[in-house]
Amino acid sequence: MGTTTATATAAPAGALRDAPASAAPVPGAVPAAGGRVRTRTPDLLLTLVGRGFDGLPRLRPRRGSPTGEPFRSRLLGRPALVVRGAEGVRAFYDSSLVARRGAVPAPLSHVLFGRGAVHGLDDAEHRVRKDLFTAALAPEHVDGLVAAAAAEWARAVRRWPGRERVVVFDEAVGVLGRAVLSWAGAGAGAETDSARAAELAAIVDGFGSAGPRFLRARRARRRCERWAAQAVRDVRSGRRLAPAGSALALVAAHREPGGRLLDERTAAVELLNVLRPTVAVAWLVAQAAVALHESPRWRHAVAEARTGGPDASGTALAVAHEVRRRYPFVPALATRLRRDGEVAGHRLRAGDRLVLDVVGTHRDPAAWPAPEQFDPGRFDGAGVCPVSQGFVPQGGGDARTGHRCPGEPATVRLLAQAVEVLSGLELVVPPQDLRMPARPVPSRPASGFTVTEVAPGSVPATGQED
Repeated sequence: MGTTTATATAAPAGALRDAPASAAPVPGAVPAAGGRVRTRTPDLLLTLVGRGFDGLPRLRPRRGSPTGEPFRSRLLGRPALVVRGAEGVRAFYDSSLVARRGAVPAPLSHVLFGRGAVHGLDDAEHRVRKDLFTAALAPEHVDGLVAAAAAEWARAVRRWPGRERVVVFDEAVGVLGRAVLSWAGAGAGAETDSARAAELAAIVDGFGSAGPRFLRARRARRRCERWAAQAVRDVRSGRRLAPAGSALALVAAHREPGGRLLDERTAAVELLNVLRPTVAVAWLVAQAAVALHESPRWRHAVAEARTGGPDASGTALAVAHEVRRRYPFVPALATRLRRDGEVAGHRLRAGDRLVLDVVGTHRDPAAWPAPEQFDPGRFDGAGVCPVSQGFVPQGGGDARTGHRCPGEPATVRLLAQAVEVLSGLELVVPPQDLRMPARPVPSRPASGFTVTEVAPGSVPATGQED
């Protein structure tokens, strides 16, 4: 991705905006005896929705935890402990200590995941439902998804030369959406699938916001669930044929403990939980485009390392991992204690919340030297899914039985593929604001990374047009 024009306003590569903690008074501060200040701790939900990725960095110094120690707060009216780093990750994914049901605020979880989704289940119920996703996203099936995306990238990029402008984020939404719908056995043609992809993107775009953006996401969720429920209904009735082993076929046939089929609404929710995360990779693609533009050394390294085969190079994988480290999808994750216990010296009761500071974990200088720098070299030789207690862009623990996302290999391979495609193009990037704003969640450049010229001789890094 050769680029010829510098951006007008650009933060250092990979920088999320962090406001100085001392720049504003402590919210909720009230005078107390002796001139001291007593604080009424604001609920973390309000902080995270209102401040986005700036929320926890602002709170840490005010809670007396500037260097990463756990600090107390409240979430959904319950006491909460905010943790980060390897010790925090271990506690957060200790299934003997914590549970997922009811931990995430319902307005957020119902829009992003859907009611009754696997993300909020525990124990045997979770393990049986998780089997559905590990089957749908098995490596041999992911190969087909990556191939479908390669073909979509090839078709899309060949239309770029001569266009007045190209918005990489929008292109990625279409490419990934059409690929995953076709691969899942739920496709209905390029035009319809592009519109469906935009609906899935609207869910991702608004779940972590307030106001009109959230309402758009909720409406998109309802429309997508109606469509997905109809698709499941048609497969079960024989009116629609889903290819064997496809996500649609597996969801339609999945049985819960006791042998009952998933009800149509929950089946629709879980079908969307295969489709939506794939479209969400578009956020990472836009972030990767910025990183490659601002780090030409790595752009050239990716271009030189391309193999031309179906698998991305180790260099492209390393860039993909560093993008995921620098730009986590959400600033924090939440769970709740299933029993009384102690975490990092803090006593907690059953029902209290444990909150994992994802941004703080990925910027912990003890684990990541010079954490604000964009340096894919950290992941040299890491492979597709590095295992580290300090790296949790898609959860920690065991992907088969725990709450690590079984779609992580697909995410990494699709992102690395896009990194190779973009690195193989000669682009003109006009002045634009390429900062990653603290809000909304998830974050991406407001411009979507816009280019105004694509050299006609540029070719996709992978894939052949059908």
